[in-house]
Amino acid sequence: MFSCTLSRIAVIVVAGTFLATSDLNARRGLEVSAQATTTGSPIPGLPGYGVELGLDESSGNIVELMVYRGQTLFQPLKVCTPDPVPRQNPVGTMDTADYNFDGYYDLALETAFKQGNASYCIWLYNPKSGRFVASPQLSQLTNPRPDSQHKTVVSFSRMECGPCYRQETYRWSKGQLVPVREESVMPAELGLQFGGGCGWLRTVREEKNGKMQFVSRTQVNELGQPCLPGQP
Repeated sequence: MFSCTLSRIAVIVVAGTFLATSDLNARRGLEVSAQATTTGSPIPGLPGYGVELGLDESSGNIVELMVYRGQTLFQPLKVCTPDPVPRQNPVGTMDTADYNFDGYYDLALETAFKQGNASYCIWLYNPKSGRFVASPQLSQLTNPRPDSQHKTVVSFSRMECGPCYRQETYRWSKGQLVPVREESVMPAELGLQFGGGCGWLRTVREEKNGKMQFVSRTQVNELGQPCLPGQP
Protein backbone atom coordinates (compact mmCIF):
# COMPACT_ATOMS: atom_id res chain seq x y z
CA MET A 1 0.00 0.00 0.00
CA PHE A 2 2.76 2.42 0.99
CA SER A 3 4.78 1.82 -2.22
CA CYS A 4 1.65 2.33 -4.33
CA THR A 5 1.01 5.68 -2.64
CA LEU A 6 4.58 6.78 -3.37
CA SER A 7 4.19 5.73 -7.00
CA ARG A 8 1.02 7.79 -7.32
CA ILE A 9 2.73 10.84 -5.75
CA ALA A 10 5.65 10.43 -8.15
CA VAL A 11 3.28 10.25 -11.11
CA ILE A 12 1.46 13.38 -9.92
CA VAL A 13 4.72 15.29 -9.42
CA VAL A 14 6.07 14.26 -12.81
CA ALA A 15 2.76 15.10 -14.47
CA GLY A 16 2.61 18.49 -12.71
CA THR A 17 6.18 19.30 -13.71
CA PHE A 18 5.47 18.27 -17.29
CA LEU A 19 2.34 20.43 -17.44
CA ALA A 20 4.13 23.46 -15.93
CA THR A 21 7.04 23.05 -18.35
CA SER A 22 4.66 22.61 -21.26
CA ASP A 23 2.73 25.73 -20.23
CA LEU A 24 5.96 27.76 -19.97
CA ASN A 25 7.17 26.52 -23.34
CA ALA A 26 3.77 27.32 -24.82
CA ARG A 27 3.92 30.90 -23.53
CA ARG A 28 7.46 31.30 -24.84
CA GLY A 29 6.33 29.89 -28.15
CA LEU A 30 3.49 32.42 -28.32
CA GLU A 31 5.92 35.27 -27.58
CA VAL A 32 8.35 34.11 -30.26
CA SER A 33 5.47 33.63 -32.68
CA ALA A 34 4.12 37.12 -31.89
CA GLN A 35 7.51 38.69 -32.50
CA ALA A 36 7.98 36.73 -35.69
CA THR A 37 4.70 38.04 -37.13
CA THR A 38 5.11 41.65 -35.92
CA THR A 39 5.99 44.46 -38.32
CA GLY A 40 9.12 46.45 -37.44
CA SER A 41 11.86 45.89 -34.87
CA PRO A 42 10.60 44.06 -31.73
CA ILE A 43 10.35 46.20 -28.60
CA PRO A 44 12.01 44.37 -25.65
CA GLY A 45 9.58 43.17 -22.98
CA LEU A 46 6.50 43.89 -25.11
CA PRO A 47 5.61 40.76 -27.10
CA GLY A 48 3.71 41.60 -30.26
CA TYR A 49 4.97 45.20 -30.37
CA GLY A 50 7.23 46.45 -33.14
CA VAL A 51 8.50 49.85 -34.25
CA GLU A 52 9.92 51.27 -37.45
CA LEU A 53 10.79 54.67 -38.87
CA GLY A 54 8.13 56.71 -40.63
CA LEU A 55 9.86 58.59 -43.46
CA ASP A 56 8.96 61.64 -45.51
CA GLU A 57 8.50 60.44 -49.09
CA SER A 58 10.35 63.33 -50.70
CA SER A 59 13.34 63.83 -48.37
CA GLY A 60 13.62 60.43 -46.69
CA ASN A 61 13.90 62.13 -43.30
CA ILE A 62 12.07 60.85 -40.23
CA VAL A 63 8.70 62.39 -39.41
CA GLU A 64 7.44 59.78 -36.94
CA LEU A 65 7.96 56.40 -35.32
CA MET A 66 5.34 53.84 -36.26
CA VAL A 67 4.41 51.42 -33.47
CA TYR A 68 2.78 48.16 -34.57
CA ARG A 69 0.88 45.50 -32.70
CA GLY A 70 1.22 42.44 -34.81
CA GLN A 71 1.03 43.68 -38.38
CA THR A 72 -1.40 46.52 -37.63
CA LEU A 73 -0.24 50.11 -37.19
CA PHE A 74 -1.17 50.79 -33.58
CA GLN A 75 0.26 54.23 -32.82
CA PRO A 76 2.15 56.84 -34.87
CA LEU A 77 4.54 58.96 -32.76
CA LYS A 78 5.31 62.38 -34.24
CA VAL A 79 8.90 63.57 -33.73
CA CYS A 80 9.41 66.30 -31.12
CA THR A 81 11.47 68.52 -33.43
CA PRO A 82 10.10 71.32 -35.64
CA ASP A 83 11.53 69.67 -38.74
CA PRO A 84 11.90 66.02 -39.80
CA VAL A 85 14.95 64.25 -38.37
CA PRO A 86 17.74 63.49 -40.88
CA ARG A 87 19.14 59.99 -41.13
CA GLN A 88 22.83 60.66 -40.51
CA ASN A 89 24.18 58.03 -38.12
CA PRO A 90 24.02 58.31 -35.13
CA VAL A 91 21.24 60.86 -35.77
CA GLY A 92 18.06 59.02 -36.69
CA THR A 93 18.84 55.85 -34.74
CA MET A 94 16.30 54.31 -32.35
CA ASP A 95 16.99 53.00 -28.87
CA THR A 96 15.06 51.52 -25.94
CA ALA A 97 15.60 51.95 -22.18
CA ASP A 98 13.54 52.07 -19.01
CA TYR A 99 13.73 55.80 -18.27
CA ASN A 100 11.14 55.89 -15.47
CA PHE A 101 11.99 52.53 -13.83
CA ASP A 102 8.52 50.99 -14.10
CA GLY A 103 9.82 47.75 -15.60
CA TYR A 104 8.88 48.62 -19.19
CA TYR A 105 11.10 49.74 -22.03
CA ASP A 106 10.56 53.19 -23.50
CA LEU A 107 11.42 54.53 -26.96
CA ALA A 108 14.08 57.09 -27.90
CA LEU A 109 14.99 58.59 -31.27
CA GLU A 110 18.29 60.47 -31.57
CA THR A 111 17.59 63.82 -33.21
CA ALA A 112 20.96 65.64 -33.05
CA PHE A 113 24.62 65.01 -32.24
CA LYS A 114 27.35 67.64 -31.89
CA GLN A 115 30.65 67.56 -30.01
CA GLY A 116 29.59 64.53 -27.98
CA ASN A 117 26.19 65.98 -27.10
CA ALA A 118 23.18 63.95 -28.21
CA SER A 119 19.53 65.02 -28.16
CA TYR A 120 16.51 62.70 -28.29
CA CYS A 121 12.78 62.48 -28.65
CA ILE A 122 11.64 60.14 -25.88
CA TRP A 123 8.30 58.39 -25.37
CA LEU A 124 7.39 56.55 -22.16
CA TYR A 125 5.33 53.36 -22.27
CA ASN A 126 2.05 53.48 -20.33
CA PRO A 127 1.18 49.92 -19.21
CA LYS A 128 -2.43 50.91 -18.45
CA SER A 129 -3.22 52.10 -21.96
CA GLY A 130 -0.60 50.04 -23.75
CA ARG A 131 0.47 53.20 -25.60
CA PHE A 132 3.53 55.45 -25.65
CA VAL A 133 3.37 59.01 -24.33
CA ALA A 134 5.82 61.78 -25.26
CA SER A 135 8.03 63.07 -22.44
CA PRO A 136 8.94 66.75 -23.07
CA GLN A 137 11.15 66.81 -19.96
CA LEU A 138 13.30 63.87 -21.04
CA SER A 139 13.39 65.16 -24.61
CA GLN A 140 14.96 68.42 -23.41
CA LEU A 141 17.90 66.69 -21.71
CA THR A 142 21.33 66.20 -23.27
CA ASN A 143 22.74 62.68 -23.26
CA PRO A 144 20.03 61.40 -20.87
CA ARG A 145 20.99 58.16 -19.12
CA PRO A 146 18.78 56.21 -16.69
CA ASP A 147 20.60 54.99 -13.57
CA SER A 148 18.59 51.97 -12.45
CA GLN A 149 20.66 51.49 -9.27
CA HIS A 150 19.76 54.91 -7.87
CA LYS A 151 16.48 55.36 -9.80
CA THR A 152 17.70 58.64 -11.27
CA VAL A 153 18.16 60.12 -14.74
CA VAL A 154 21.51 61.78 -15.47
CA SER A 155 22.03 64.46 -18.13
CA PHE A 156 25.58 65.29 -19.24
CA SER A 157 26.62 68.19 -21.48
CA ARG A 158 30.10 68.89 -22.80
CA MET A 159 31.06 72.54 -23.16
CA GLU A 160 33.42 74.15 -25.66
CA CYS A 161 35.95 75.34 -23.03
CA GLY A 162 38.29 72.35 -22.71
CA PRO A 163 37.38 70.35 -19.58
CA CYS A 164 34.10 72.22 -19.03
CA TYR A 165 30.92 70.21 -18.52
CA ARG A 166 27.56 70.27 -16.79
CA GLN A 167 25.96 67.20 -15.20
CA GLU A 168 22.43 67.20 -13.84
CA THR A 169 20.75 64.40 -11.89
CA TYR A 170 16.97 64.01 -11.57
CA ARG A 171 14.55 61.78 -9.71
CA TRP A 172 10.92 61.03 -10.55
CA SER A 173 8.16 62.52 -8.40
CA LYS A 174 4.50 62.14 -9.40
CA GLY A 175 5.45 61.61 -13.03
CA GLN A 176 7.74 64.64 -13.21
CA LEU A 177 11.52 64.97 -13.18
CA VAL A 178 12.85 66.82 -10.13
CA PRO A 179 16.52 67.98 -9.98
CA VAL A 180 18.50 66.54 -7.08
CA ARG A 181 22.11 67.36 -7.99
CA GLU A 182 24.03 69.68 -10.30
CA GLU A 183 27.76 69.60 -10.96
CA SER A 184 29.67 71.80 -13.37
CA VAL A 185 33.22 72.74 -14.31
CA MET A 186 33.67 76.25 -15.71
CA PRO A 187 36.56 78.69 -16.17
CA ALA A 188 37.57 80.41 -12.93
CA GLU A 189 37.39 84.17 -12.71
CA LEU A 190 40.66 85.85 -13.61
CA GLY A 191 41.42 86.79 -10.00
CA LEU A 192 40.93 83.20 -8.81
CA GLN A 193 43.21 81.46 -11.30
CA PHE A 194 46.29 79.66 -10.00
CA GLY A 195 49.36 78.52 -11.87
CA GLY A 196 49.87 75.03 -13.24
CA GLY A 197 46.69 75.09 -15.30
CA CYS A 198 44.42 75.39 -12.25
CA GLY A 199 42.04 77.79 -13.95
CA TRP A 200 38.78 75.92 -13.47
CA LEU A 201 36.07 75.75 -10.82
CA ARG A 202 33.98 72.71 -10.00
CA THR A 203 30.68 73.73 -8.42
CA VAL A 204 28.22 71.33 -6.77
CA ARG A 205 24.62 72.01 -5.78
CA GLU A 206 22.19 69.48 -4.26
CA GLU A 207 18.53 69.32 -3.34
CA LYS A 208 17.80 70.04 0.32
CA ASN A 209 14.29 70.62 1.65
CA GLY A 210 12.93 70.83 -1.88
CA LYS A 211 15.40 73.47 -3.10
CA MET A 212 18.74 73.34 -4.87
CA GLN A 213 21.41 74.64 -2.52
CA PHE A 214 25.11 75.37 -2.91
CA VAL A 215 27.38 72.59 -1.57
CA SER A 216 30.94 73.27 -2.67
CA ARG A 217 33.25 75.06 -5.08
CA THR A 218 36.66 73.58 -5.77
CA GLN A 219 39.58 74.86 -7.85
CA VAL A 220 40.67 72.14 -10.31
CA ASN A 221 43.11 71.70 -13.17
CA GLU A 222 42.22 70.65 -16.71
CA LEU A 223 42.19 67.00 -15.60
CA GLY A 224 39.60 67.72 -12.91
CA GLN A 225 42.09 67.26 -10.08
CA PRO A 226 41.74 69.57 -7.02
CA CYS A 227 44.37 72.32 -6.70
CA LEU A 228 45.72 74.20 -3.67
CA PRO A 229 46.47 77.92 -3.44
CA GLY A 230 50.04 78.57 -4.54
CA GLN A 231 50.31 75.18 -6.25
CA PRO A 232 52.85 75.37 -9.12
